[in-house]
Order: sequence, then C-alpha cells, then structure tokens
Amino acid sequence: MSSIPSAPELPSVLWWVVAIAASIGFATLYQSVATNRAQRIMAIAGPLVGIVAAVLFGAAYELHLGQLLPMYGCTVAAMWLAGVGHSKELREMWRISAEEGNGNVRISPLLTLQFTASLLILCGLGIWFAASA
Repeated sequence: MSSIPSAPELPSVLWWVVAIAASIGFATLYQSVATNRAQRIMAIAGPLVGIVAAVLFGAAYELHLGQLLPMYGCTVAAMWLAGVGHSKELREMWRISAEEGNGNVRISPLLTLQFTASLLILCGLGIWFAASA
C-alpha cells in the first residue's frame, strides 16, 4: 500500500499572494454578475467570511497560519474558478433569484462540472499543502 507523498514546502509569501489574488478574483467575478446591491455586498463579504471562518477553524483546531493559508487560498480560488467563463449564466441565475426569489435556479451541466472539479481539485490541494505544513 503506497502513501501519498508530502507536498513541497512553499514559502508563506506565495500563499499570501494566492489568498489575496483569489479573494480579489472572487470579489471581481461575482460583483460583475451581481444584479443588485445585496448581491454585490455578498460578493465582497464572501472572502471576508472565509477569513473569519479560517481564523475560527484554526483557533478551534490549533492550526497555525502556515496551515490555514493554503486551505483558505485554495478554497477561495476554487469558488472563483468555478464561475470563470460562466458570467452570462451566473448573471441570469442571480437575476432570477433576485426578481423571483427562486432559490432553485437550474445550473447547466457544464457549470456543475466546472464547480465540482474546481472544488475537488483545489480544496484537495489546499488540504494536501496544509497537511505538509
């Protein structure tokens, strides 16, 4: 039975760059598809809520910043990359949700695939790097 190799050790400055770039990318993408003020606030609040959640998670499980940054950066990057290339569909989904209050807006199979793949791959990478930190 083979074990998973350890992730290479990357400098924390690189994880800061990933976390900041992912946060900016997330906020930019989801603000661009927002159809009202509440949605724009949610787009900005997403990464901020993630920071608070990471800090609380780290405090609860006694994790250090070297473990939290890969998990945070990869998770936010996954959420950002899940929507890249789907602005028109996301805008329509958010419009329907805002106008009709319908939370059951249909998502295309391609967006579902991209969302699932980005979450699995990038969150897996974040956990892999965090476990090695």
